[in-house]
Amino acid sequence: MLSRKHIETTLISLAEKQGLRLNGKDLLDIRTQVAAALEAKERHRQRMNTGVFQWNKPAPPRR
Repeated sequence: MLSRKHIETTLISLAEKQGLRLNGKDLLDIRTQVAAALEAKERHRQRMNTGVFQWNKPAPPRR
């Protein structure tokens, strides 16, 4: 899997090749969106690797 820093560097260099000037807010947006996407990917991977949930009917209360 690609590292976060590598993805950020690639996106910034692509923007500069297209002639876009990135200010501090743009760089912050790129860093935030890359981090959020990678975290979502990790949460998805964890959900896919868990076991199957089996619901059990609760026992009646003891009186």
